[in-house]
Amino acid sequence: MRTLYLNQAALSAKATTVIRDTSNQSCYLLVGKWGLRADVLSVYTIAGDLEAEVKQESLGLLPKFRLIYHRQTVGRVSKTFGLIREVLFVRGLNWIIMGNLNSGHFKIYHGRDLIATIDQVSQSGGGTATLAVDQPDHEALVICLAAILDRWAKHQQQALNPLRNHVWAPATGDIAQFTKHDNK
Repeated sequence: MRTLYLNQAALSAKATTVIRDTSNQSCYLLVGKWGLRADVLSVYTIAGDLEAEVKQESLGLLPKFRLIYHRQTVGRVSKTFGLIREVLFVRGLNWIIMGNLNSGHFKIYHGRDLIATIDQVSQSGGGTATLAVDQPDHEALVICLAAILDRWAKHQQQALNPLRNHVWAPATGDIAQFTKHDNK
């Protein structure tokens, strides 16, 4: 398995992200943005060849994404409602992603075969994700999946703490109000 490193702070900044290997050599570039329907993240080799893309197909609570490898749609991934939140399916590739959005640790399987692991190794400076991938043909797709999982993890953290920038301030009436508080 080859290990790649992805800077999660650059993902959040909508900037070009350089994916490096264990010897600090640049391997891939991740370019694009999220947020609107039809937005695209693209994975390029350092030589400039397009390897894979992830296209956002829908918005909302359960956004859907299409995975494209060498200009061919190979799979779709989306969140699902249910009791098992730590299991995601990549339809088309028949991959199963098991892990935890809060901890940032995931394993990707095809049947019983381990395709990749994604681990968040540091929180400082936005965090770094380690991607251990079984074969070179899967690397670009795993980078796309890591970007999707990072996005969902950030949105889940915001949803779990909706009052993080708000302070309870009693009002003169019967109803208490929440006011916006700047953390300076």
